[in-house]
Amino acid sequence: MASSETGSKLSIIRIVQVLLRESDKDHPLSQQDILRLMESKYGMVVSRKSISRNLLRLKEAGLPVMCREVPRMVNGKEAPLSLDWYWDHVLSPQDLKTVIDLLYFSHLPTGQIRQLAEKLKRLQCRSFEDGKEGIRNLPLPQNLPDVRETLVLLSQALCEKRQISFYYDHYEVDGKRHHGVSPSGEARCYIVHPFQVIASDDRYCLLCNVEGREDISYFFVDRMADIMLLSAPARGQKSLAGADASAKLDELLVADRDIYTGNPVEITFEADVRLLTDIQTDFGKRARLISASPDKVTMEVTLPQAAMKAWALKKAPLVKVLSPSYLVREVKEAAQSLARLYGL
Repeated sequence: MASSETGSKLSIIRIVQVLLRESDKDHPLSQQDILRLMESKYGMVVSRKSISRNLLRLKEAGLPVMCREVPRMVNGKEAPLSLDWYWDHVLSPQDLKTVIDLLYFSHLPTGQIRQLAEKLKRLQCRSFEDGKEGIRNLPLPQNLPDVRETLVLLSQALCEKRQISFYYDHYEVDGKRHHGVSPSGEARCYIVHPFQVIASDDRYCLLCNVEGREDISYFFVDRMADIMLLSAPARGQKSLAGADASAKLDELLVADRDIYTGNPVEITFEADVRLLTDIQTDFGKRARLISASPDKVTMEVTLPQAAMKAWALKKAPLVKVLSPSYLVREVKEAAQSLARLYGL
């Protein structure tokens, strides 16, 4: 009796496994298919009547086991025939492809993308293909700090409409993070009224109002430090005195989606020390410090020249390319063209 019960329980588990891995709405299975797969995959031979009985049990138990009902009459009574059994997966194939697309559009390490994609594919039946063979993403040049705990606290502040305080960090020539300072030279602690957190291109940005001001400011969450949830209530955006009171928050930021190609070359440039944080964020370990003075740094970076040209023009006049000579010439000609365009 115990052996029979064990076999029955194992049989129903195997049916679930078969439905999960071998079926979906577009790939239903007949009871004969399930019999065949149970024998070939798990070496279990059961009767068709047992399959039918267990399928109905799974359906009645509320599991996402679906089938097509065909009307029929048996001895003058309605006795619908259940055909085309399948597991109704939480994520449809299209849903899953969308989620995997989002992974590849991110800048996570390539190996991590592959591992996560393989785990996601196991949420669908075996026939599912994501079409990503031979495709890889572009990882970030550096790993951003883990901000999950900060996001939890920010979410709480937004839901409870409370103020927060934090320090805002930047990088200096020692390669380490430091708190921003006030004009008096002390570490500056911001007290803000949070409005919204925007997620884009692997970074989170807090839109808020700094205490004592009447506009909207933004802070990158990965640069916020020692964040604290305060008891004081936060003011709402509409209470601001200026034009920002009616601004659409998600229109205040624009994502930059440029991609640059070409063979990486060794480039030397000079930059204002205020750009060290941008250099760390944009280039990561690809940027190397050559020398530093109180107001300037000389850096070396290896990347496609088109990317450096665009970055230098974007950060002008705080950046000067020093080598190679042909890139110096290209940036110089672009700057001269801009001057002519504006009649300078």
